Amino acid sequence: MSRQLSGADPLVHRANAEFKMDNKQCCVSLSVQPSRGLVDEKFVVLVQNTLPSSLLTIHALHRCEEAHSWHAFAHYMSDATGAVNVSEDCSMSGTYSGVEAMGLLWSLKPVPGSKPGLRLRKKNVQVPMVVTISVYKGHLTEDFGDRVPLASVQVERWYMAPGVRRIPVTEDGLTATLFLPS
Repeated sequence: MSRQLSGADPLVHRANAEFKMDNKQCCVSLSVQPSRGLVDEKFVVLVQNTLPSSLLTIHALHRCEEAHSWHAFAHYMSDATGAVNVSEDCSMSGTYSGVEAMGLLWSLKPVPGSKPGLRLRKKNVQVPMVVTISVYKGHLTEDFGDRVPLASVQVERWYMAPGVRRIPVTEDGLTATLFLPS
């Protein structure tokens, strides 16, 4: 017995819905504003164009000057418009939970498998801290490097504002750094 496929057929409807889901998720947008700023300046991480109530993981990855990798992540559910705003929406879990605009920075920790006792420190304050922010489908806790993100952006966090002069001071056993504003 042959079966005639039509728009009213539940299998065709399900296939069309899955196509729309895949099509919608291929257009996920991720923005971080400002993309360049001071390390303590709040930024807005905004994910858009996902399906409503999508489970998402937002992940931050930083490779420090000593070549160690640090990461942070948070689990979200998109709102009725298919968006997540990290500055306003509540993280359900991850390396932090709750509404934390800067959570992706302050909760950075060594990636699993790193040597014990690592400390995140900035040796050269004249170059930025580069962080890759990515969004993934589902609530992930590991193996981020093995997965393809829905979207990614790189941001720079600076320790010195433009125009600030850094002057090393060494005198009578004192070693310090003087930062002079422009």
